Amino acid sequence: MELKIIHTADIHFDTAFSGLAETHKAAVRRQDLHKTFSKIIALSQNADMLFIAGDLFDGKMVSRTTLDFLKREFEKIPHVRVFISAGNHDCFDEESVYHTFDFGENVHVFKTTHERVETEHADIYGVSFEKASDTRVLMPGFSVVNPDKINLLVIHGNLAGEGYNPIKLSDLEDSGMDYVALGHIHAASGMERRGNCYFAYSGCPEGRGFDETGEKGVLALSVKKGSVQADFVPTCQRQYIREEIDVTGAESIEDVLLLVENIHCGSNHMYRIYLTGSSRFPIDTEVVKNSIEGFDVSVIDETKPFVDFAKLSEEFTLKGLFTKFALEEKDSLDAESFARAFGAGFSLIEKEERNENR
Repeated sequence: MELKIIHTADIHFDTAFSGLAETHKAAVRRQDLHKTFSKIIALSQNADMLFIAGDLFDGKMVSRTTLDFLKREFEKIPHVRVFISAGNHDCFDEESVYHTFDFGENVHVFKTTHERVETEHADIYGVSFEKASDTRVLMPGFSVVNPDKINLLVIHGNLAGEGYNPIKLSDLEDSGMDYVALGHIHAASGMERRGNCYFAYSGCPEGRGFDETGEKGVLALSVKKGSVQADFVPTCQRQYIREEIDVTGAESIEDVLLLVENIHCGSNHMYRIYLTGSSRFPIDTEVVKNSIEGFDVSVIDETKPFVDFAKLSEEFTLKGLFTKFALEEKDSLDAESFARAFGAGFSLIEKEERNENR
């Protein structure tokens, strides 16, 4: 028997998106989460099960609009069994919407104690966080009842880490599970295996900040007893793109704009551009920003002023004399040591000059 499963996690409905440069775009991004989830539901039409491994919501406060939307989406796949394990953001405590809202007959939310749900061809195990700071070690509590069936686990936790349900590789190997659907880490891990246990983080299906760059999606699984195949399926509406551009050598703002054009990936995305290197002229970051067609763009100038050290060494100033003597001793040090020593000395002189001019 082969099971088709869609594995997702860390959707974080009702995220504030407070990091956007223009705050009115936050509502658009919250709607993007809805569009992404609708894409996940469409992918699930041909699946047997949908796994959501924690942090379906960003916090305890969930809008009625979001809850009603989820109910409608789950109703589109009545033939698909949906299994949800609550994570640290949407923990299953006494205030949780998991207590009060009916998500539909095909949706099972695991409680805060270890559970097993039997189906004809597989047993699905899971457990939810009971509080946001839940540091219980949950993996060792699972024991496979029927090793001849396909055994699957949906769980939120931190693989080889501390806090937030730390999970050891040995726990996975000893679990008896055929596949463990993990949530909590927002980057897709790719399929891994320890002993007879396959496991993976699907990552988040829609990035929400510049710590979640690149393409995001879900895992489409084909699961047999002793065998798991996974395909990464992109689902995100937009990507967060973070780039560094070295402007050393640019003679004009037009040269900088040409460098920026080389990294432009599409008008639908969010960009954070760091300008680095040395600049011969002040860079107007607003001009650079306006040259990029993106949903949300920020440009950060981290350049240092260009200094012609050969010319400076000819000046009869403290900087000039220091530079002259330093260049004379340059060959006595390796390049890295010279750069470090010269930079420290030059910065100290600049600091003294700034103090004198106050």
